[in-house]
Amino acid sequence: MKRSIFWPLGWLLAAGSAAGGAAGCTEHRGHGLEGTQSIEVTLVSPANPGSIDQRLPDTQRTIVVNLAAKDADNELDPTFTKELKVYAQFLGTLTPELPTGQLATIQMKDGVAMNQSITLPASVLGPTTLWIDDGEGLNSEYVPGRIAGASPALWFRDPFIRDLQTPRDEMALDALSVTPLQNKQVAVRASRHGPLRGRLVISSVFAQGYTVSDMLCADETGRPPCTAQAYDHAMVFTFSAGRGSDGHVLAEGEAIDGFAGGLSEFNGLTEVGFPRTFTPPYEDKDGDGVNDAIVRAREPAPVLLDVGWFGPLSSPNGRINFERNEAGPIEIRNGTVCQLDKDYLTYRQWKLDPAGVGGDCSQNSNVINVITTGVVTSLDPAAIVGKTLPKVVGILRPVSIGSFNVWIIYPRGAGDLVLP
Repeated sequence: MKRSIFWPLGWLLAAGSAAGGAAGCTEHRGHGLEGTQSIEVTLVSPANPGSIDQRLPDTQRTIVVNLAAKDADNELDPTFTKELKVYAQFLGTLTPELPTGQLATIQMKDGVAMNQSITLPASVLGPTTLWIDDGEGLNSEYVPGRIAGASPALWFRDPFIRDLQTPRDEMALDALSVTPLQNKQVAVRASRHGPLRGRLVISSVFAQGYTVSDMLCADETGRPPCTAQAYDHAMVFTFSAGRGSDGHVLAEGEAIDGFAGGLSEFNGLTEVGFPRTFTPPYEDKDGDGVNDAIVRAREPAPVLLDVGWFGPLSSPNGRINFERNEAGPIEIRNGTVCQLDKDYLTYRQWKLDPAGVGGDCSQNSNVINVITTGVVTSLDPAAIVGKTLPKVVGILRPVSIGSFNVWIIYPRGAGDLVLP
């Protein structure tokens, strides 16, 4: 057992100022810790883990590490032989969650495990560390680990909007209600199309938030037309009117520098909550009194709904198309307004039958619910029951709970409706 002698600071001060001061000492015994206390994780591959300014490529998903069991004196403990679990720590949380599983297991023997290969899922983004511990069991039988270690940081790219929205498997049963980055702290600070032609453009604003789309514009000046594709839209829930970095109220058609917040699924709708919105400094170079960041022509064109979208999730032409266009604008042509029902009385949702039948739609699940209250104040849905509307456009915000699906659109103004 180690011993050390500690000379109190007070005695040393007294000794320096007066002769004959009383001497004193304190005895400290050893730490008393035995066995492995931590796991040392050494990165073998990639040789360069990247940095904040130099990110690893998306294809770099195989990580190789060496593990060593270390005792309290940071010496190798050759008695440690045990299976360890591997997780990825990124965007604020572990993946998978601790009780539910692990990315891989590694068998330690005689205190070491050399050249261990771990494959990270494509959802791993941003600065990432491998977390390794000796936890045991799953779910209710899970016992937290006592011995752990972490790798050096691996620097993957930051997420784009498409990473927030795209399900792991479009044909999986949870494709409409679960995303790979659910419950992560995300920050989208760029378009996937790059800084020249890419723009993050607000496609709608409402009382408690806004939607934003990742747009590819015609040239490096951001000249319209700009286009978006599947999973390029996101909803940012701000609780009150959305505001930019300088406090100004955000506007439809405005290009922003990005947003950050907690990603969650609210009844199947992917939302960024408790957000920050990053906006460029206000500019009005042409003197027209309008922020130069606002260009309405950059907004995404609505995607035309096909009645085939109501088909099974197993079909690429089926209801997965609602998920692909979530938080983006869609257009319904020649739909017939159904009779008003309890959903209108309770939620102010009137129904549109895209097949053009209309009538009593209470037993028809292949309808689009429309909310215009507070936005198109001149419209009385009761006055258009039974009529066929040439065009209705709105931002898609679905409700998906298991097999229960409701498709809701929010027109942004009277211009989104063409009445007969």
